[in-house]
Parts: sequence; C-alpha cells; structure tokens
Amino acid sequence: MLRRIVFPVFVFSALVLGQRLPPPEPKIVIDPDKPNEVIATVDGKPFTQMELQMLLVTMTKAQQDAVRSNPVEALRMYGWLKKMANLAEKEGLDKESPFQQRIEMNRLTILSEAMIQRQEQNDVLPPETLKGYYERMKDQFSTTKLKLIYLPFVNATEELQAKKKADDLYAKLKAGADFAALVKEHSKDQTSREKDGDYPPVKRSDDIPESVKQTIFGLKPGGISQPLRLPNGYYLFKLISLEEQGFDEVKDKLYLDVKQQRSREWMQKMRTSVEVKVVAPAK
Repeated sequence: MLRRIVFPVFVFSALVLGQRLPPPEPKIVIDPDKPNEVIATVDGKPFTQMELQMLLVTMTKAQQDAVRSNPVEALRMYGWLKKMANLAEKEGLDKESPFQQRIEMNRLTILSEAMIQRQEQNDVLPPETLKGYYERMKDQFSTTKLKLIYLPFVNATEELQAKKKADDLYAKLKAGADFAALVKEHSKDQTSREKDGDYPPVKRSDDIPESVKQTIFGLKPGGISQPLRLPNGYYLFKLISLEEQGFDEVKDKLYLDVKQQRSREWMQKMRTSVEVKVVAPAK
C-alpha cells in the first residue's frame, strides 16, 4: 500500500483538463536514461532530465500524463509556481497567519506520508510469515457451492405468508424432499431457479450480510439451513460443497492485504502513543 507524496501542483490541472495550447517547438523528449541532460532553461536556469523525473514523482498519474503530453507548458507552470512563491516570500507571506500554519501543516502531512511509505518499504514479509498468515486465515479463503430458495415479501401480510411457506418447505426438506424440485416449484429468484437453485460461489470476504455468511458457513456439505429472514424475504440454503483456495492461489492478494493490515496496525500504534492530557480551566 504505497502512497504517493503529492506535491501541491494544483495549477497543473489546466493541463489535466485538456487545455488546448499551441504545440511547443522544439519539443522536449523525456528520457530518464539521460539524467544529466539539460532539456530546457526555466527563467534562465538549466533544467535537467533528473529534475523533471523528481518533479514527476510528486504528481498523481493524471498530472504525470499531462506533463508528458506537454512538458514545455508543464515547465512554464512550474516556473510560474516558483516565481509566485519567491514573490510571496519576499512579501513575508510565509511568516504570516494563516499561511505559516498551512505551510507547516503541509510539511507535517508530507513528512508523515513519507514515514508511512518508508515503514511499508522496510516491513519485510518473508514467505514463511505470509504462509503463517494463510494458515491462520485459511477459512477466509473458503468458497461455497450452494443452492437456495427465495421467498420474497413487501409488506407484513406477505411476510407472514412467506414465513409460513418457508417453515413448511424446511420441514419437507428435512423429511427428504428434493431441494431442486422445491426450487422449481416455489423459489422466486428467477436466475437461480433456472439452474435448479444454483447460486454463485460465496466467500467470507464477500460484501453480503453477516447473518448470511454465518448461516452458510455454519452448514456442513449437504446441510440445509433453517429459514433466514432478510429485509427482502426468506431464504433457505443448501450447502453443496466447501472448497479451500490453496496458498499459491491467494498469496498475491494476501500479501497486499497483510501489508495493508500491518501498516494500519503500525499507524494505530503510533496514534495511540500520542499522550493528550486535558487541562481543566482555572476556576
């Protein structure tokens, strides 16, 4: 989860928004393999490929694309920024409120982002450590194959009817009735009904109600759930199978997830280490 330290180049938005300007001549060729090559002068001072690359790393992807499409205008914008900043410093604006405080807050923000990025870079995650996370979180990578029966309702009367039918169907299923046959006869989910109740695979990480996940993953293969009430209707689930994804299948995504988790934990630790004492006002 690497973060880009964004240089405050809001004026480059003119480029991003596609401002149409005359094509500059001669054109600048961006070549990072020639870092010491002078590509232009900005207000009489030489500007090298390396300086341009350092400027690019402060920008968002959209800003970078804009600079590459028109580097001459980008350098003009950069020179304008420096000129305006120099004028502001001569006027002492960097020492005036609220500008001084805003400059300091920007400094703190940029350095904080830099420290977070450095922490993430230094946080080594060896394969054996990642494998340990996988073993502890293995159930998170389980995928279900299941069938369902859906009985919708839109008001209190329909809810009572749906509840009664769901209880009746559950009793029939426990007595040995064929799930697919009851799907064809009663389920109102057209997509799954046409497939004998088959529903797309569900993982614990899916963005679905927790009650659904608890119900599904609480079943054993072949098991049938009691009617589950959700805001839009009652559901009966049959778990066909539960498959685990192997380490090699999930290691890339797991690596990113674990890195993000460890970064959040580190930041939280740093935040909680800040001591704040409220001083009672004098009476």
